[in-house]
Order: sequence, then structure tokens, then C-alpha cells
Amino acid sequence: MAHRFLASTPLLRTSLSLTARARAAVPAQYANYVTASAVVMAGGKAKKAAPKVKAQSNSFRKKKAADDDKGESGSGGATRLNEKYYKPSIPVKVEEFLPSTATKEHVGQVLGFPSTVVPALAQTAYPTLLNEQFELIKPAALVVRDSTVSFLEKVDEAMKTPSAQSRIVLTGEAGSGKSALLLQTVSHCLSAGWIVIYVPKATSWMNSSFAYNKVANTTSFVQPLLASNLVGQIQNVNKSILDKITTSETATVGRHEVEKGTKLSALLEVGVKDQFAAQDVMEVFMKEIGAQKDIPTLVAVDEVNSFFRPTQYLSQDGKELDPEHLKLSKLFLNYISGKSTFKHGAIVAATSDTLLANKSEVLDVALGVKEVSPYKRLSQTILPWTQGLTSVEVPNYTREEAKGVFDYYKKANIFFDAASEPLFLNKFITSNGNPRKFFTACAKGI
Repeated sequence: MAHRFLASTPLLRTSLSLTARARAAVPAQYANYVTASAVVMAGGKAKKAAPKVKAQSNSFRKKKAADDDKGESGSGGATRLNEKYYKPSIPVKVEEFLPSTATKEHVGQVLGFPSTVVPALAQTAYPTLLNEQFELIKPAALVVRDSTVSFLEKVDEAMKTPSAQSRIVLTGEAGSGKSALLLQTVSHCLSAGWIVIYVPKATSWMNSSFAYNKVANTTSFVQPLLASNLVGQIQNVNKSILDKITTSETATVGRHEVEKGTKLSALLEVGVKDQFAAQDVMEVFMKEIGAQKDIPTLVAVDEVNSFFRPTQYLSQDGKELDPEHLKLSKLFLNYISGKSTFKHGAIVAATSDTLLANKSEVLDVALGVKEVSPYKRLSQTILPWTQGLTSVEVPNYTREEAKGVFDYYKKANIFFDAASEPLFLNKFITSNGNPRKFFTACAKGI
């Protein structure tokens, strides 16, 4: 993937005639961009425009369009396009997942996200594999597990302590439900009135998806668009709370000056409108919410492995950058590592094994998930960021939890075969209770 610097680059200088001829050879929507190859291509004589061909009637096209309208095209997939062969799921009525229902009495029950929380969650993207389930069965819902109840008790205790004392990484085998538990934690804290910063796809921060440019006279880089997107998401999710908190001092963010007493929602608006000020806005914002004591803060990061391995961004000499050289990532690493803290709150992250290329041996060793090899030297620049992290292992479904999920799938009518007790035992045993494998076995008839 090409790495894009925002710093300006001198354009190729060509004669006026060549430039004009090049633009004539480039489609209109790209007319402002003249490349060396376009100039060379323009060296020959311009071709005459092809004569217009009169449109002819095409009975096949008409028939295909009619078939599409009937929902019978051959595009495949479990969608309205092949309803002739596919029976869509039935919306299931479920209770809401609230602090009052995240209890032992509700273990094994599938509960939906509260109506007050759904708009906030809509501001972010669901984890990819969970989204597959949510797209199939409406509304979006997850099962209450023993691990859900016990973990949320830990989170509730963090409401009164500094975040440096509650820095937790969810671990477990691939598909055990780490992302689901993290999402339940996000929903729980939103319902309880916390400030929530949720990063569902941390990999996109490190895989060179966003433009970046170097900060003058430093080894640091900023990602203006990524920072602006994050600022907008935080503002939309927490606006009603942030309207009640104001800045404690005057601050300079980019070319703007934010006066003391400005609402934090208004501070974030500066970063939404000016992406080149967004990094400064994030730094001031994190400092302000960290200093106040009235409202706890949750930082939830999925795919946290990406923070503990070299990124796919390159320095000027072609070397991979460590996350600490990206200012936005370093800002979060400061809180993950405990170097910075919120007066009240927690840092909760989840590892992901979906993309093996993003696995972090450094993090696995630090959490005790993997033994360090005496022949392998771990990164001494990344290792210090793991200090003080604790891990909580997310197990596979118990039989009670899996049965509750099975009954939920039965109500949604997603099975190819008749739902029965023998079918449940077959799916539970063959999947070994692994939530992801259990869903795949039930939804895809495997």
C-alpha cells in the first residue's frame, strides 16, 4: 500500500502544450492531475472521439432488470436477491442489556443493546465478525455469560479508582468472545453514564490506511484525518455529557485558541472542522477528562495487538515506524501503559487473532500468554509500554450459555435443519463451545 505524506511535492514541470495535450487524454474527473505517464501518452496525435452509437433495444437486459426487481438475480448470498431459495431470519424480541440485567439471574439469556445506547454504538463500526451475526439476526444482541457478570463487577469498581489501577487486556482463544465482552462493557458503561472512547478496529490505525505527515524537528508523525474522525465519533457518542464539562484553562489547538470555560463538545467541534487541529484537540480533551472527578471514563480498544508491534507506516529512510512515533497511537499508549491516567475510570482492551499478521509476541509474553524464547530478542522500544497490564481470559461457552444462544437462534429461524436437543448437542460438541465456531455451525449448517 502506498504511503502518503501530506507535505507538498513539486509538480512535474512540462511545456504548456504537452500539459494541455495530457489533460485532453485524461478523463474529465482527473483533469487536475497531470502525471509523467499522461504527458508521454499525449505525445501522439489526439484521436477523434468515437461516433455515438444509437442505443438498441435489448430484451435480455429488460428481462434481467425485471428479474432483479423480483429479487431473483444470481448475485448469491443470504439476501433479498435469492429469497426463492433462502428463508430470512425472524426478528427476535429480547430484553435490554442494562446494568440491572447484567446479573447472575440472567446468565444464558440473550439481551439486546438498549434503545438509548444503539444510536451511540451506531457512531462506530461493530467488530467485523460480530457484525456478521448482527446483520443476520435483528436486533443486535449478545448472551449474558458468567464472564460478563464477573468482569462488569470489576469495571464498576473502577468507577471510583484511577484508570492506572484498572488496565485490563481480554485474552483467550480465537473466537472465544473477547470482542463481544468488550462490546458489552462499552454498552454497560454508556448505560451507566460514563464517558466512553471506543476503538473497535485498532488495526486500521497502523496499517497505513490514513494519510500521515511528519511533525517538524521531531521523529513523530500525525494522522490528521484519523484524528478528526475519532474526535467526531467521541463527540457524537458523548455529547450530552461533554456539554456539562468545560475546559479548565485556555489552550491553543492548531491555529485556534480555545478559551477557558469552553464546553468540551465545542472543543471537539474544532477538531471536526479542522483536521489539522484534531491531534492537538485530542491531547487537550484527554487531559481535561482525566482531570475531572465527576464522571468516570472508559477507553475500550479492540485489536490491541496492533499497538504492540511495528506499524505499516514508513519513515523517510524506509523503516517501519513503531506505534509510539504516531502521535495519536502514543497518546493512547500513555493511558494503556499507565503513564497518563484518568482520575476515575478504566482501560479495557481485547486481543484479536483474526489477522495473524497483527499478532504481537511482545504483548503475549508480557501477559503470560506465551513463553519467551531465549533465542528471540523482544523489541526494547515496545516492551516498556506493556508494564502493569493485567489479563482476563475469556473462556468458551458453558452448556447453559450455549443453550441460551441456541434457543435464540431457534427463535430467529436460522437453522437449515429442525432445531432439536440432538442438534444442539451436535453443534455444541463439534464447536467445543467456541462462540464463533458455534455461530458458524448453527448459521451455516456446518
